Amino acid sequence: MDEPVDIYEQAALNMSIPDGCDVNRAVYASIKQLISHDIIDPSLVGFQNCEPLCGICYHGSKEWDYIRFNIIVIGIILPIVGVFGIIGNAISAFVYSRPEMKCSTNFYLFSLACSDTGVALTGIFLFSLETFRPFSLTVARMSGQLSAIVYPMGMIAQTCSVYFTMCAGVDCFVQVCLPEKIRRLFSRKETVHFLAVCVVIFSVLYNVPHFFEGFVIDCYHKELGGMSREVCPATLRYNELYQSIYYKYMYAIFLAVGPLITLIVLNTFIIGFSVFGSSASNTDDTMSLILVVLLFISCNTIALIINIFESYLSETLGSKINYIVDLSNFLVVFNSSFNIVIYIKYSRPFADTLFSYFCRRKPKTESPGPGPPIMITEKPSRSKKCKETLSRLLVASQPEVLI
Repeated sequence: MDEPVDIYEQAALNMSIPDGCDVNRAVYASIKQLISHDIIDPSLVGFQNCEPLCGICYHGSKEWDYIRFNIIVIGIILPIVGVFGIIGNAISAFVYSRPEMKCSTNFYLFSLACSDTGVALTGIFLFSLETFRPFSLTVARMSGQLSAIVYPMGMIAQTCSVYFTMCAGVDCFVQVCLPEKIRRLFSRKETVHFLAVCVVIFSVLYNVPHFFEGFVIDCYHKELGGMSREVCPATLRYNELYQSIYYKYMYAIFLAVGPLITLIVLNTFIIGFSVFGSSASNTDDTMSLILVVLLFISCNTIALIINIFESYLSETLGSKINYIVDLSNFLVVFNSSFNIVIYIKYSRPFADTLFSYFCRRKPKTESPGPGPPIMITEKPSRSKKCKETLSRLLVASQPEVLI
């Protein structure tokens, strides 16, 4: 007796390929596989001559209210914020690489500015370019060709941002709260560079699965009248075990809840040491910490919820989830672009160094020093600079988002 055939497998088998076309083409096999796993709707599959019609995997919203919202927030405001962030992060990297600013914590902030530049760049490409995809064949081709690569690269940059923030937090905690012997160890050039390399390697390895979550197909764009390209999800992306382990548990531990709790604990120790370990008042540091934590939470809570409960929210909200995804994506880019404002307002050494190079203004004499050097040649002091630094660390973390 023949074994029963699953309805989705049957639908895949029944997919009609136009006469005269090579039935062995890889694109046909890929479409059949997606149908058999109930990833795409067989009714959406159509052909122009022998080419599949675009729209099999990409479904742009037809609701005018959402289209208008998407164009304003993602198509116009987000790239403006992103360009500001790219410029701001370039300036931050320049300032933190100056000889008078060299300290172990500032090296991590320099690295953070570089990774945040990557987050802003990929955010503009992935989100803003996608907004204009339905209106331009050139944009549709570019987006379809590069999205499968740009998305993993953006996630690598985002993971780097999270862990460079963690490194800066741990380093500043060590400099402020731990004995001198440990401070000297963590301030050494070898230690700093080793941790930075570990962050980059971990970020790449952690995001390797994203390179296998999608594939690109050639398709005919009926509305725009020409050949285009479209990214389709691989079956791995919809595997229940993969979604549960990688997107829920690992994401929460390594990119969201874990880093957030760690930074809050570190800040708590820093504040406690500052209040009870010295006579100087630190009310400004406490207030800045509150503001930074609130900003971090407000910019990343939505992304955390979407990534963990993606399937449930999609079923519950339907097309309304697009508004939440757009808002989350905007906040991710905003979070990676706002750092320079925090640095200028709350770090006098940063502001003085910035203005001394760009405005030729002499730094104020009461300005605190840049902190302990990366390569220790003499006993380091517990610089006020490094105490200042951690109060703005949380704003730089960006667990991500992406759609």
